[in-house]
Amino acid sequence: MNLVIRRATHRDIDVCARINYEAFKGISDRHQFPTDFPTLDFATEITDILIDSPSFFGIVAESDGAVVGCGFMDERNPIRGIGPVSVDRTFQGKGTGRQIMKALLERGQDALGIRLVQESFNLAALSLYASLGFEVKEPFVLMEGKFHSPPQSGFEVRPMAREDVGECVALCEKLCGCDRTSDIEYALNNYCPLVAYQQGRIVAYTCAVSTLGHSAAKTEADMQVLLLGAAAYSSDEVLAFHLPLRYGSLFRWCLQQGLRAVKPMAVMAVGEYQSPEGCWFPSFVY
Repeated sequence: MNLVIRRATHRDIDVCARINYEAFKGISDRHQFPTDFPTLDFATEITDILIDSPSFFGIVAESDGAVVGCGFMDERNPIRGIGPVSVDRTFQGKGTGRQIMKALLERGQDALGIRLVQESFNLAALSLYASLGFEVKEPFVLMEGKFHSPPQSGFEVRPMAREDVGECVALCEKLCGCDRTSDIEYALNNYCPLVAYQQGRIVAYTCAVSTLGHSAAKTEADMQVLLLGAAAYSSDEVLAFHLPLRYGSLFRWCLQQGLRAVKPMAVMAVGEYQSPEGCWFPSFVY
């Protein structure tokens, strides 16, 4: 099969959205897990951002002039993040995904490291990424639900302000050993990031009360404070976030609060990687 890999353009949004929607729904339905792209409209909205934003690098794979796959790389930070990578159902298992991944890895060859988030039940994708050099670094679960408890006293959870960025960046670098300045600034301009504040210092922050952004806290207790405060800001909404399984007590607390584990996932990486300290939740790429 002759494939042509090229840069994605605005004209590719609809076909890439369809491929993302159908590919993710197909594998999720077969394993009876929820999909990251529940509707075609949502897939179109996300794909539009990935293709048209200068912060992301997108490519498509063509066969005989038809787009049969696509892949994207988050280039906002020194550590790159890959995802989503999708292949048309009729071309799966024929090497298309491998060619897309190789092109993305070549694009990011000068980065400090490259990471991605993988659904652990997708063994074909797990094997592909491992064969390309990726290693599982952080098993986690997608958590969803509403918290029973009210916000904790003694802390202030409020929207992140522009003047908070430097302190959040420093907290991330201390806990995770990587610079996510652009990630945090992007969240400030596009999401609703929050900070947990105690005795004049930020002890935790989240770029988004969802799987779109990462979160960091000095301790698991500080992350509990942030989650309960975020729940108060999201009153009637179901919260969703990625919870690393290393935080066993926090996992049990979330279950006691009424949340449920939805599906198993993992952060995989090549290149530089520092195991996070404190408490950290990955985003949709790492």
